[in-house]
Amino acid sequence: MSGKPTFGITTYNYEPADILNLARHAERLGFEGLWFGEHYVSPRRYEGHHPSRKETPNDKNDERDKEIIGESVRIYDPWFLLGAVAGATTRLKVGTAICIVPMMQPLLLARATITAHDVSGGRFLLGTGAGWLKEEFEAVGAPFETRGARLDEAIDILKLAWAGGWFSYEGTHFRFPELQISPHPVKVPLICGGNSGPALRRVARVADGWINSAKITLDEAQGMRDTIEAARQAQGRAGQPFQYFVRPHTPTADDVRSYLRAGFGNIVLWGPDVWPNDPSMSLEAKVAGLEKVARELGVAQAAAEPVA
Repeated sequence: MSGKPTFGITTYNYEPADILNLARHAERLGFEGLWFGEHYVSPRRYEGHHPSRKETPNDKNDERDKEIIGESVRIYDPWFLLGAVAGATTRLKVGTAICIVPMMQPLLLARATITAHDVSGGRFLLGTGAGWLKEEFEAVGAPFETRGARLDEAIDILKLAWAGGWFSYEGTHFRFPELQISPHPVKVPLICGGNSGPALRRVARVADGWINSAKITLDEAQGMRDTIEAARQAQGRAGQPFQYFVRPHTPTADDVRSYLRAGFGNIVLWGPDVWPNDPSMSLEAKVAGLEKVARELGVAQAAAEPVA
């Protein structure tokens, strides 16, 4: 790890007003950024399970899945939310963790990412992933089985669009004649997510950084980093700039410091661990809790201020 560590917060299932309050106080305290999860529908029935589940395939307990797509979960469009946060802050970075790219038409996604970059003044990071919920793909008319290949082609298209000017594409899943998304180039950091073998190989091949799925132990994080670094070395990319954004197993100071000592300089905390997702809890109590976390982790850059 080189330089000062950074601390971000990943958000999901928050009321919009709560996210804006979190964003303002996170920026005041010195947090680096907010990351936004993405889903668009909650299928009543589904077969797959979130990658964070540790249970065996025969385990019917799907409480973790219900935290993400349950009937009481508030799902909002992440693009609108990150735009609102960008407008309410001046320094805080905004990112997707993750955008389910294979569900998107890549040209429309390119337009959204370039808009996010320009609206935020360059504070946007695109976190990408292949997705796991087959029924959600089916609901929006996107093929599930080819999601990995579609993600690869979409990344190619995004990079062409970000370069600015005219471009065309001829792939297996997407093809179009010469067109333009933006006349000017933009630099959008591509942060690929995922913990599986194919995801880590994709990270090494095309990404500017990696963010893990869910929360992982330090041993797991180190093992995945070793896999990524070996693949980057094999592809001649080891000397290129690269960042690791790690969601630690717990938010405790001792645990987080162990990740920092191991060289992970960008820590992303799970939102409910530092800003409870409880509408009955007062704003003052939430701010006090976030300030406590900032002090314990050495994040805080400003003295406590009155709650607005």
